[in-house]
Amino acid sequence: MSRLNAALKRSLFYLLHPWQIMKRLLPQSLFGRSLIILVTPLILVQVVLGYIFFDRHTETILKLLSETIAGDVTLVLDCIERGDDFKRVKDLAGRNLHLDLSLDSSKSLEKTGLHKQTWLYSFLEVALNQNLTVPYYVRMDSNYIYISLDTKRGLLKVTLSRKRLFSRTTPLVIIWTMGSSLLLFIVASLFMRNQIRPIRRLAEAADQFGRGGESSYFKPEGATEVRKAGLAFLLMRERLKRQLLERLEMLAGVSHDLRTPLTRMRLQLAIMKETDDLLALKQDVVVMQQMVEGFLTYARGAGEEEAKMIPLLPMLRKIETQLNSENFSIFINCSKEVKALLKIGLFNRCLTNLLLNSKRYARNVTITVAREERHLQIVIDDDGPGIPAAEREKVFRPFYRLDSARNLDSGGVGLGLSVARDAVLSHGGQIYLRQSLLGGLRVVIRLPL
Repeated sequence: MSRLNAALKRSLFYLLHPWQIMKRLLPQSLFGRSLIILVTPLILVQVVLGYIFFDRHTETILKLLSETIAGDVTLVLDCIERGDDFKRVKDLAGRNLHLDLSLDSSKSLEKTGLHKQTWLYSFLEVALNQNLTVPYYVRMDSNYIYISLDTKRGLLKVTLSRKRLFSRTTPLVIIWTMGSSLLLFIVASLFMRNQIRPIRRLAEAADQFGRGGESSYFKPEGATEVRKAGLAFLLMRERLKRQLLERLEMLAGVSHDLRTPLTRMRLQLAIMKETDDLLALKQDVVVMQQMVEGFLTYARGAGEEEAKMIPLLPMLRKIETQLNSENFSIFINCSKEVKALLKIGLFNRCLTNLLLNSKRYARNVTITVAREERHLQIVIDDDGPGIPAAEREKVFRPFYRLDSARNLDSGGVGLGLSVARDAVLSHGGQIYLRQSLLGGLRVVIRLPL
């Protein structure tokens, strides 16, 4: 019922907004829309030319030519019926009017009218009806026009060239026009493709950089505006890489420098007399040391690493071996043939963080890997307490910790899921949380192929 209501609403929307239908039918690519811009004027020119040339110009020319032929035939007919010498009339008609005459006094016209009812016959019929007062019969072939007249002296046959009424070169005008338009369209299409190619390369370079990879060699080229966009992209890429590198170096440096005073503090606390306050202080130092290690892990994870095409199952088996225990089991559903272009160290930390989070709160985890048309999907289901829907987006924030239900970073600093999401995003993928079929949390990772 809901699908029917949705279909009715969609139909009503398109009925009230017919332009939306046209937008859906139009191509989405710049090259396709450019071709439409090129084709539309050409089609309009052909339509206008066809209307003006054939419907107006050709009609006028055919009318005048038909009247000329009818006038010549009428002149010959008048001479014959007046009793002029046929041989002399034939000679004059052949020399001056380009008409071939024959007269048979023993025959009469068997049928009248037109051999066919076509548009070319109709023009000649109108002209002959206006000039002749005797019955006639008209027949045409590919080269000649034959007009038979019933006269007082017998059957008069008039033969003339078909070119006097309609030339074969007339359709060639449209053929040449269409051919030249098609040739110009092909040339313009090739030129347009060359102009769009730099835009496509710029989009590919931006997409590759957005996935965290080192984009291939990109050189600004094409029109001036496209070159400016390419140069702006290169400058933006360098600024972002420099800013990210400076941030990571600062974070790694501060975290590394904090190790020394923390180590001295642990040594000093180790030789002091144990009291309740001392135990609490030792625990605080352990937490601080874990925070420092978390900072360093985060900094290493966001660094650059070369991606390689590897089979996914051995990586999952290795993590399974490391994390499996009596109270925690991992079940893997992955084909041996599944491969992915991954930054091995970074993605290994991503999966390890996710499974460690599950290990703290669940007993069983299922990993399912499915290869789709354009994506590789990795689904991690556990039977833990799960995460409320309102908190699922917040847990990806750095240093965010849940105070209720399920603390994914218990014992950490709240960077586990942040590291995982950064790792997935650096591969150009997506990660989101859902309700698991096992009752706990489902983590879905989608990586482009």
